[in-house]
Amino acid sequence: MKENEYNLLIIKNLSGELTPAETKEYDAWLHESPENQSIAREFALVWEQSGTYQKVFTPNLDRDFAKVLSKIDGTETQVLRVRFINKKLLRVAAAIALLLMAVWGYSTFGGGNYYDSVISADNSGNQHLSLTDGTQIWLREGSTLSYASDLSSKDLRRVKLSGEAYFEVAHDPAHPFRVELAEGGSVQVLGTQFNVRYSPSETQVLVKEGRVRYSPDGKIQSPELTAGQQALFDSASGVMKVTNAATLNALSWKTGALEFVNTPLAQVILDLEKYYSIKISMLNQGMTNCPYSAIIRDQSAKQVLDALALTYQFQLQSKTAGEYVLRGGVCR
Repeated sequence: MKENEYNLLIIKNLSGELTPAETKEYDAWLHESPENQSIAREFALVWEQSGTYQKVFTPNLDRDFAKVLSKIDGTETQVLRVRFINKKLLRVAAAIALLLMAVWGYSTFGGGNYYDSVISADNSGNQHLSLTDGTQIWLREGSTLSYASDLSSKDLRRVKLSGEAYFEVAHDPAHPFRVELAEGGSVQVLGTQFNVRYSPSETQVLVKEGRVRYSPDGKIQSPELTAGQQALFDSASGVMKVTNAATLNALSWKTGALEFVNTPLAQVILDLEKYYSIKISMLNQGMTNCPYSAIIRDQSAKQVLDALALTYQFQLQSKTAGEYVLRGGVCR
């Protein structure tokens, strides 16, 4: 691989712009030698030190990067040639700056506004949106999504989310799909169906089908999340936890139902509390692992708890509005 080619791939990797084919090519180059890994680390160090650069990319990344690189190749000024001898961070920084400035210039003066449309789900309820590439999006009440009105014409399909949304992304490996979040975070789509809930304090990514990669800052990439997995990022601590989701009931705002299949009662209680915004105290800790199976739709919290009490012989008490106590119980 030529020097300018791997410069391009390194930067596109750091910004989350690699296509699946480029990812394979980049990984192969990275594992060719320790020297290549050292080069990539040097780029990453300078990239991380660049701070809060807001990435604004053009509709055709390959074409525009190629233009910049051809100019670098054609110049007679040797200072612009990046030669990696040990850790020449200044030259790495210059290479990154040249590429980013060129892309910024095109976007600012000739590329127009990528996000030319906005949809908000106000207090009237959730919203459904069909994008021109076939992607389906359900936007939760109180959330906002920015997108391109003609997404099918974009080499990189991007949307920007504030709040929570469920995505069914139209499959197109040649045109990656990315959900951008505030503070530079992003979710790179490698599959089809997933949910993103963003707030300044916490971000949750839950995958129903396919694969995604969530990066809290848009630079450092996390491991891939596969079906049934979730990532929870705490903004204050900077800690991200990746776990297997006990249920998919975090999607209940979209499906309108809760589904339990041999789910331990401790998890059932947690899901009911979130869904109905109530508090449930189960006093008999010996009941926490009892399995429960049911589909709950169009029922009040009191109706669900009455059924639960009947099934497990709980004594149900309501202390105050929105607070319930389950006493006793027999595990069946």
